[in-house]
Amino acid sequence: MLQESLIEKLLVAKYCIKYQKDPKVWGFQGCYGYPALVLLLSIVDTIGSFVIGDSVRNHFNILNDKNYFGLNLKTKDIDVIYKKYRCFSTHNSVLGLDCILDINGTTGNVFEYKNSKPYLYLSPLYTTTKKAVVYFLNNAKSLVYQSKQLEEILKS
Repeated sequence: MLQESLIEKLLVAKYCIKYQKDPKVWGFQGCYGYPALVLLLSIVDTIGSFVIGDSVRNHFNILNDKNYFGLNLKTKDIDVIYKKYRCFSTHNSVLGLDCILDINGTTGNVFEYKNSKPYLYLSPLYTTTKKAVVYFLNNAKSLVYQSKQLEEILKS
């Protein structure tokens, strides 16, 4: 089930990112950014829950794991991604104040600051998430069976 759910989320996120909104209908160009963001950060959370465990916030430390995402972010950057992007988009259908979500930046980075505002870019996040999913699924059997997350799932 985990293999299927992660792949489905990844494929739907890709569809959302590739989709081009009609400016005549929406009033602006873009993609289905919010659904893509929620799906991709859900995958980050899932992988982090099995690999790292502990609190939901700590799951997002997987973003720095060289085997998965390898983003080399500062702790405060992961905090911003978790609090202002993941929590707000998941629970309130918005982003944190002054947070920018875009399809692509000019640097190829997933996350950066420009003019003191945090920017998160969907295409590079998708690419790194795809790499992380492949690595995770190749190692899922041993990771899942040894995880505290599985213990919690089996308790419910």
